[in-house]
Amino acid sequence: MAEVCKRHGALLIWDEVMCGMGRMGTTLHAWQEPNSYTDGIAPDILALAKGLGAGYASIGAVLFNARVANGVRNGSNWLQHGHTYQTHPLACAASLVVQDVIEEENLLARCADRGQYLGRLLKEALTGPNSKASPYVFDVRGGGLFWAVEFEFTAAESEVWFKPQRFGGRVQAKAMELGLVIIGMSGGVDGSRGDHIILAPAYTISEEEVEEIVRRTVNAVEEVLQETVLSST
Repeated sequence: MAEVCKRHGALLIWDEVMCGMGRMGTTLHAWQEPNSYTDGIAPDILALAKGLGAGYASIGAVLFNARVANGVRNGSNWLQHGHTYQTHPLACAASLVVQDVIEEENLLARCADRGQYLGRLLKEALTGPNSKASPYVFDVRGGGLFWAVEFEFTAAESEVWFKPQRFGGRVQAKAMELGLVIIGMSGGVDGSRGDHIILAPAYTISEEEVEEIVRRTVNAVEEVLQETVLSST
């Protein structure tokens, strides 16, 4: 992708709104991870948001590399943009404090360590020989404290079992009943199939909380399966 962009003079843009600012563990930006999705290829433009303010303040940012910055500087020397709350002092102050805490408390290392534990427990619980969900789990993947579980159902199965609410949405709703906030989504394969859930806990999470998150996640998945798939087979 990078070579194609370079050949045609296009800008390479990485979207790290969800996965950036340390969430993948060990490095601040996800593309910098040793085994990252980009193989360490730096972008021309990097979009950031959630991890900047950790939810304490609404903030987003766009980073440019020297190529883009010099292009603006040597061209019009003016970047035309505008947002209602741009350069908001409260949001900027909150974000600076969040970054200070991440550094002072070494939360990137904690994110990496707890993330490995979270990934291992998810795989054991959802793909192991005693898991009721195992036949329907296509993949468990992620890094740091950003993990996804993808489920596999045929189009016919989805039509029978989950219409009008897809499996990911059902699991999200069930998890909420159990006191757990996860993201349930669909459409990763072709715009309609490809149910998955996303887990992104706080960087300060303890091992006990990781175990509780996995327990509630598995319960939510298995309860939805029992209500839909298993009860009809």
